[in-house]
Amino acid sequence: MKKILILSDGIPGHFNQSKGIALLISEICECTTIIHQISWRVHFLRSVCTLIARFLLQLNNKMIASSILWMYSPIKIQGYDLIVAAGGNTAPLSAAIKLVFSLPVIQLGSPRGLHSSMFSGLVTVEQYFDHPSNIVAAVTPNLYSPAICKRAAHEKNLVEHILFLIGGEGIGYSYSTNEWENMLLNIQNIHSKMKYPISIVTSRRTSPEVEVLFQSSLKNILGNYSAWFHQGDKNFKLDALLGSAKNIFVTEDSAMMISESISSGKPVTTLYPSRIQSPKRYEQHLSKYSDLGLIDRQPLSDFHIASKQDLNQKITEYRAELANKLMQRVRW
Repeated sequence: MKKILILSDGIPGHFNQSKGIALLISEICECTTIIHQISWRVHFLRSVCTLIARFLLQLNNKMIASSILWMYSPIKIQGYDLIVAAGGNTAPLSAAIKLVFSLPVIQLGSPRGLHSSMFSGLVTVEQYFDHPSNIVAAVTPNLYSPAICKRAAHEKNLVEHILFLIGGEGIGYSYSTNEWENMLLNIQNIHSKMKYPISIVTSRRTSPEVEVLFQSSLKNILGNYSAWFHQGDKNFKLDALLGSAKNIFVTEDSAMMISESISSGKPVTTLYPSRIQSPKRYEQHLSKYSDLGLIDRQPLSDFHIASKQDLNQKITEYRAELANKLMQRVRW
């Protein structure tokens, strides 16, 4: 049995990506997974230390890499067969571990100045380097798959519903009160036409006022599956809700919510406001999903049910392709 160590920076989206990679690998060979929360020896110098570490790693020197490891609180590396990490905070650490211990390391996210060859595999959603270590994933790795979501929905015996994943301000997306109110009208219209119960899942980005507005405006058409972040419904798994959804609508401010929705294999509509100042890379990310036929992008103020497309087979094939590329780089 192989042992995987996940280095976590405490950011849920990064952690879910790492867990998604571990899950993919465990579907091929038997594995156990341990999580280590990284921390700095001198916390207030973490930003400076990160910049210094990225620069020093270019020298490809094992002794220097050992000094970089000292910047972090101790980690027991011995006995593990693979290191998995995500995000810019973990990248210098995982690159140093690979250099010092010669262990396979899979890193997720944009390189931030580190070449993909510093890792066994750098998993990104777009090509950064013309090198086999840069593994491009069709969909950002996460905890879900069509099979996982279908099984969870069956086990919990959930009825079919229409699911809305609601975010809020973030990554250049701004929502006006009028747009939220128009969205509520559209949700009510969809319910009138489709006759399916409505489920709402809010997130940390959703303002408490918007959450209250949704609860009060939709109380007569909500089913039993909604989850309200500001009422304490946090850190729950979406698998059963995704698996039992007829259609999924998700606001475009969260890349993770979008990738999780896509991974269910269900029809996904992303909703965008009129005011967007997102980074170019994020727009390219969404355009890629749209070009692949994985999402239907519609304005928040005027959206409808998109034509149903069964993506189960496509998502399953994407997962298998990524898993095979990972195993080629891990070389177990």
